[in-house]
Amino acid sequence: MAQAELSFGIARVSACDQMEEIEMAELIRSVYDEAPISYGRFCLYDGSGYGWDVMQETEHGALLAEPDGISLGQVELVSQAGARLAAVRMEAWEAEPEDGPGEPWVEAGRVLYLSPGGIVAVSGMGHSPTGQKLLLGPPCFAYWLSAYTGSVRSEPTSWDPSQVEAVEESWLLRFWPAAEASGPALRSEESSGYAVRMREILSLDPGSAAPQSGAWPALRSHPRPETATAVMHFNPPSPGRAMVRHYPKADIAPGAERGRITVSSVDSDDDPRLVDETLGDLLYDMLGNLPQNMWSWSRSMLEDYATRLRVDRRIGRELNPDTAPTLVLEASSVRTAFFGVEPGFSGRAWVWGADENTHTDVLSVGREVVARDRIRQNTLFTGIVTVLRKENDFVEVRAATQAEAARVIEVERLRG
Repeated sequence: MAQAELSFGIARVSACDQMEEIEMAELIRSVYDEAPISYGRFCLYDGSGYGWDVMQETEHGALLAEPDGISLGQVELVSQAGARLAAVRMEAWEAEPEDGPGEPWVEAGRVLYLSPGGIVAVSGMGHSPTGQKLLLGPPCFAYWLSAYTGSVRSEPTSWDPSQVEAVEESWLLRFWPAAEASGPALRSEESSGYAVRMREILSLDPGSAAPQSGAWPALRSHPRPETATAVMHFNPPSPGRAMVRHYPKADIAPGAERGRITVSSVDSDDDPRLVDETLGDLLYDMLGNLPQNMWSWSRSMLEDYATRLRVDRRIGRELNPDTAPTLVLEASSVRTAFFGVEPGFSGRAWVWGADENTHTDVLSVGREVVARDRIRQNTLFTGIVTVLRKENDFVEVRAATQAEAARVIEVERLRG
């Protein structure tokens, strides 16, 4: 039995042991998205919002990253055909694929991507995203990212039909886990230092073995996977319609996270039935109350919000492949080890219950009785959970696995 090597909190297993246990790498999940290309680039960013302030201008093929080939929370991709739109397929694998994707794909670069949140999306420079997201795996992991370019669609130019220009170019982005990279961040006492300290990671060779997927539900495929939440297409607003800018406010402006500005068309008809028509059955599984002022939103804003709900709920199911029991709590009832209460992160929840057997199926890991209110005959419990989805200041959680709970327990031990 080969011994695990520990360095900066990262456990790595020899490649030969990996081959004994896993015969072939498995494609866990994939999504399709589109991103406009501006200034010859488009961007892959982390769902956590961390990494936007990092300057990454060293070329590694068509990928812009830091000089040592490590990228934290963001990767810029350089257009290879000068097209206006990137058609992007993103794939999450449990380990490095044995074979390349084949024709017509050509490898365009590889970097080590440090993901604070474990969820990624693409967008154009200065454009709002479509809402599509890919769950890579657990947060605070290092993932290998291999990029490939494919076919290019061309059309005659508007100024000279005898000439053609590139309109759309295909990209394939493949991710697979390289190492558990939370160790350095666990030792950071300030939240602002979590992402920065993730860089305290030894260089990993492209052939390094991936962490064992069995310990992490996010690295396993769902037994009943969804083919796709939606096929995302970039739809630029029509220049002939009135426009309104919606500035970022908590849970009211779809696409406004991370300081982005959503620009959407104003519908001419103020129809109160739009909410019911656009959201449909999404209304029956909503966490908490509807966002404020939703009844005054335009149709395009409601469609953006519906898309975000569907994507987030798909990711919530992917984070719970074993369909473990869940519990809905106020987000303020949960404290996580990193970055805040967001899907994929684990933390400790506090819940009042009528008796000592309340929610034993969810609050089963690290369960403690904190206090008893003998007057109201209530008991305050705590347990370690993993967040599946978050809506309107409420979260849905399940019991954390051993590997997920270990991070929370380590933070509690270090901070006493």
